[in-house]
Amino acid sequence: MKIIFLNVLLVLTIGVTGCAQAGGGGIKMTVSDQQSLAIENLSLIAKDFWQAYRSDDVSKRRLAEMYLIGVLDSTEGEKWCGYKIALPHSVLDQIHIGFKNASKEMMDDRASNTINKIMSNILPCKETK
Repeated sequence: MKIIFLNVLLVLTIGVTGCAQAGGGGIKMTVSDQQSLAIENLSLIAKDFWQAYRSDDVSKRRLAEMYLIGVLDSTEGEKWCGYKIALPHSVLDQIHIGFKNASKEMMDDRASNTINKIMSNILPCKETK
């Protein structure tokens, strides 16, 4: 019973700590493999995402790639259309171009919003009747 309680307490503590400050500071690396990656990287700012996405640090780059895949996967068909129209490597090329040309305002916004803006400008969903 104590072990379950301690695990719940640990999860709650990590969750509250991770949500305390939104945005800024770049991709956060976990201290141990027991920690959740998502908790530490909520409200990621576009410029921090872009820095991690182009990082020489493979661990940071992989986290940024996973973040990107999560945003693309969860918004395909709603914010942008989709892998039936564009090949995955073409989508990644467009993300790269979009971030290189992004305004300061877009780079200061949440990374997910910037990714969605880039994709919806390139591959908007057409309404179906």
